[in-house]
Amino acid sequence: MKTPNRFGQAAFTLIELLVVIAIIGILASLTLPSLGRSKQHSKVTVCLNNLHQIDLGIEMFMQDNGGRYPGGLGGQKMAREFVCRAVSDDQIVQEMLGRPLYPYIKPSKVYACPEDKGEDFSPDSVNYQPSMYYAFGCSYSFNTTAWKFLKHVQEGGLAGATPSWVREPNRYIMVYEQPARPVWKIVEDICSEHTVEFRYYFHWHFGSRKSTIPANQLAGDPQRFISPILFVDGHAAKHDFTDALKAEPKYPLEETKDWMWYQFKPEPEKPIAGLGVNRP
Repeated sequence: MKTPNRFGQAAFTLIELLVVIAIIGILASLTLPSLGRSKQHSKVTVCLNNLHQIDLGIEMFMQDNGGRYPGGLGGQKMAREFVCRAVSDDQIVQEMLGRPLYPYIKPSKVYACPEDKGEDFSPDSVNYQPSMYYAFGCSYSFNTTAWKFLKHVQEGGLAGATPSWVREPNRYIMVYEQPARPVWKIVEDICSEHTVEFRYYFHWHFGSRKSTIPANQLAGDPQRFISPILFVDGHAAKHDFTDALKAEPKYPLEETKDWMWYQFKPEPEKPIAGLGVNRP
């Protein structure tokens, strides 16, 4: 009498193997996107931690400078390929040493956003790649509110101001990443001897397509403009600037319930007719 083959009886059929492989593929397809999102969120957390450390550097700067805010940040030296050839290496180093936060936070990854994708102005101008941290030594920007169009008259700027000047420190943006606002690039047109202005937008965090978006592609761009932000009161948070950038592209810096880029001058009180005095 023949002894049954135990191994042959326990083997999977081809159909069963294909079913198992299909199930594993489905589970992987469900899991991988969530892992990708988790990784992207962790990079935002890195930036928020960086901003908290930068805030400490700003606080130390203010203690040594009459309680006034700096006009910039810190970081490593600029990359040689993005600097005018007439500038010497020593001058590049001196520029780095002269940045406001250099004495307090030496060049380190504190100034580097892990999702920094640079700014690509080509073919109109320079392509700052692979990142702004590589090109200029810092991924983050201090809010100087330099913008061509504002709906109100700006009441000064944050650089050189004291904390008491800021009316709403919990909403006033102090440090940001570039996706939070556009960049105007002025390029000289040699043929017409005129300057041409281009407006660009940027995707770093959660970006899945092009990282640089020209103004004429903004309306059809499906990506979100996400940026970690450091506010004057010292708290840092991630914000979505998509609606502010797309609703009125000419006026992207107007305040919302979550943030303000600049403080505007209140209109002067008008005298009451016939009395010649101001309203109380």
